[in-house]
Amino acid sequence: MACATLSLLDHLLITVLLVLARDIITAGVVIAPPPTPLPLPWLRAPSPTPRPPGLGAPARTPLLPPPRTGTPPLTPLPRPWLEAPSPARVPPRLGAPSRTPILPSPKPPRTPIVPPPQKRTPPSSPPPWLGAPLPSSLFPPPPLPPPRLGTPLPTPLLPPPQYAADPPPPPPMGGPKVPALIAFGDSIVDTGNNNYLTTVVKANFPPYGREYPGHKATGRFSDGKITVDFLASAFGLKETLPPYLNKNLTLEDLKTGVSFASAGSGYNNATCRTSSTMTIERQLQLFAEYKAKVGTISERALFVVCSGSNDIVEHFTFADSMTSPEYAEMMARRAIGLVEALIGQGARQIALTGAPPVGCVPSQRRMAGGVRTQCATDRNQLALLFNRKLSLEVAKLSGKYRGVNIFYVDLYSIVADVVQRYQALGFKDGKDACCGYVGLAVGPLCNVGSRTCPDPSKYVFWDSYHPTERAYKIMIDDFLRRYTRYIH
Repeated sequence: MACATLSLLDHLLITVLLVLARDIITAGVVIAPPPTPLPLPWLRAPSPTPRPPGLGAPARTPLLPPPRTGTPPLTPLPRPWLEAPSPARVPPRLGAPSRTPILPSPKPPRTPIVPPPQKRTPPSSPPPWLGAPLPSSLFPPPPLPPPRLGTPLPTPLLPPPQYAADPPPPPPMGGPKVPALIAFGDSIVDTGNNNYLTTVVKANFPPYGREYPGHKATGRFSDGKITVDFLASAFGLKETLPPYLNKNLTLEDLKTGVSFASAGSGYNNATCRTSSTMTIERQLQLFAEYKAKVGTISERALFVVCSGSNDIVEHFTFADSMTSPEYAEMMARRAIGLVEALIGQGARQIALTGAPPVGCVPSQRRMAGGVRTQCATDRNQLALLFNRKLSLEVAKLSGKYRGVNIFYVDLYSIVADVVQRYQALGFKDGKDACCGYVGLAVGPLCNVGSRTCPDPSKYVFWDSYHPTERAYKIMIDDFLRRYTRYIH
């Protein structure tokens, strides 16, 4: 009982002490007043809502340090980018890096350079890697590479035709295309002038002319007709073009055209001395004599100049001091000199031919074509050098002489097309000669005692230098298809 009374007294005592302590606190018994806080104006300003930093962006350093005690508060710098509303974020494109929102307004999206892919369809033409042009106009087509030496030059007027079989004949003329045809040059256009010269370069004996009307050897270096004969017939002038040195020609024969060419000649006078044939100066003298006989020559008369083959053979047969480029330059200069001389004497329509692929004739195959008697590359390279220079000079002449119709004839590609596609054109042999042995017979070496093929129409070449009548006919048809439109 006593222990219970004591515990009760202890409890009352503790309760009284707690009440006294509460009263003291409630009465505001404070030992010292709290200190007055320093003015902090930047705390009183409403702080903007911080923007969440971009992914990976570094934390920003406060622009203003906290003020020191006893110094006046600093006015904070304006920060409009914190107060302006943040722009709406443009959803990033797939694969594009995320942008940090620094600028107040986003830029308009750029127009894509590459158009969106479209559904592909099977191409109807070869893909670009097979040589087709790129579809985009951003990339211009590359320039054409220069032709390699040893390959036919493309004609500057028309591309060489391609035929699966015998090419179709040219369209009919419908009357004389020109009033006269006059030829200068070498054996490709010589119809018999060498018959009247003291030279061994002649063809006025059998088996030459075996396919000519009457089977007569007339001095033409073929088994029958040659180039200018087919031209005169196509133009409606006459069936054959006579040589000027034939003294039996009538005035009418002269007026419709003649040939002043000499087989074995060339632009280089050294070539003419080797073969004892007429130089271009001598041919021009004969033309002046011809003008005195016939009087005025029509402006529509066609002048054909074809030479250079013998010059190329001369360069590789006999030593001279010129390189091939220098020799080609000399040939081109002499050819242009002849053309300008003809213009000075009244010619107003001139077809100037380049050199054929001399390295592909049978004699040059045997001499420089190797064991397989391929085309002699060095001869063809010189022909191409000459042709390139000549075609460029012709372009200059066209601008120099207004009123003169002068055009370059790519004889190289015309002949090369027949040589390369001889089987498709119906020939049996495109590299050997019909007359003679081992491809070295020409002139007196192709004679009555020489071996001859039974059918010359199956051969591209009659002797070691000259085509057959049928080959000449195909070449002239090709010429007419390409160049008739340029003849006025």
